[in-house]
Amino acid sequence: MRDEARHTVRYPQGNVLLRNLARDFPVVTHGQGVHLFDASGKRYLDASAGALVASVGHGNREVADRIHEQLLRVAYVNGTHFTTDVTEALATRLCALAPQGLTRAAFLGSGSEAVEAAVKFVRQLWVERGQPQRGKVIARVPGYHGNTLYALSLSGRPHYKTFFGPLLAEVVTTPAPYPYRSGLEDYARDGAEHYARLLEETIRREGPDTIAAFIAEPVIGSSAGASPPPPGYFERVSAVCREHGILTIADEVMCGCGRTGRFFASDLFHFTPDVLVLGKGISGGYAPLSALLIREEHLEELRRGSGGFMHAQTYLQAPAMTAAGLAVLDYYERHDLVAHAGRVGAHLQRRLREALGALPHVGSVQGVGLMAGIELVEDTASKRPFPRARKVIERLLSALFERGLVLWSNTGHADGTNGDLLMVGPPLVITEAEVDELVDTLARGIHHFFQEAS
Repeated sequence: MRDEARHTVRYPQGNVLLRNLARDFPVVTHGQGVHLFDASGKRYLDASAGALVASVGHGNREVADRIHEQLLRVAYVNGTHFTTDVTEALATRLCALAPQGLTRAAFLGSGSEAVEAAVKFVRQLWVERGQPQRGKVIARVPGYHGNTLYALSLSGRPHYKTFFGPLLAEVVTTPAPYPYRSGLEDYARDGAEHYARLLEETIRREGPDTIAAFIAEPVIGSSAGASPPPPGYFERVSAVCREHGILTIADEVMCGCGRTGRFFASDLFHFTPDVLVLGKGISGGYAPLSALLIREEHLEELRRGSGGFMHAQTYLQAPAMTAAGLAVLDYYERHDLVAHAGRVGAHLQRRLREALGALPHVGSVQGVGLMAGIELVEDTASKRPFPRARKVIERLLSALFERGLVLWSNTGHADGTNGDLLMVGPPLVITEAEVDELVDTLARGIHHFFQEAS
């Protein structure tokens, strides 16, 4: 069969190193809005925007045309030699939206790269300040910050150590807020103080003057199923960090760019970080792009010392990438997309709770805006997770995929091994009617799956 006639590809067909070597990969031919279409003509509702990436939907000509225009001018220049109008414009626009004080931006190719750059910036700053002993970064468990080696080290997913342990750096961890498994009688009332106390204990145990930074997702991504912080959490942990001179890094790779109903999720939770990283939705998937935002006063310290930030990568500030970011920001503005995401996100959160809350094996439904997580458990009374060996979430995801519903999943959050989560995070252009289709298909799929499994 000729390659162009294939409807699916399965290892060992073709020459692509497929992510999974035991499943069929449908060949996608095109997308439009919140839908994808494969070579057989099947339509999929992209309920997770890929990996919460496709913010402005598929087949967006407004964005694609702008990138094409830039490609015809110049696609690439070395960011250590040149800048371009489109890169300067994107930086200015982003910094105008950013939490107070974040007035300088650098652009890279992925969220992992931005996290690596953020940690390197913080580390260099401490060395230039004459405090080289500050080399530790505190991360939260569960959490995720990327797949390059230090970003993976920061990610609170213990099962990664099975394969990559010898390559990973030792990272200090503290518990992440997760309402369903917090063990608190009143998460909203007691959560901020509880988790701030645990952070304070961690800092004192490690030695405050050895810690460079604390990194956190304002809304935790797939590692804890769109878990929101308890009220006052970021005010409390920020105060703890300030008391000990520790810098704060907000990882908004997944939760940023309007997904929560605010452009920056940090603003929603009164978090004013020292460093912030963006990715995924910033380019809507139309080009690889991430951003690192920092404070000018910190950059000035580097200028007075070594003279600059000791970091560069091949695609640093590449105009083909930044053109995508600027086109997406313009699209957001013209279509008031952040406010739209807030309105439709409220509808999504309400419908998910109504439709799924009473279903067997649904332990929790949580989230903010167009970002939601569903935890599935073997026993709802005790919150006992399914044994990992049963691969519940993998089998459910496959069943939903057959129904034309594309979702994101994760495992291991309950105890490091067990735990089954579904993530919902559709393109921000989704309508309320499409949300209804999404939720109804999901509810029917979950109900049918567990009916068949029992």
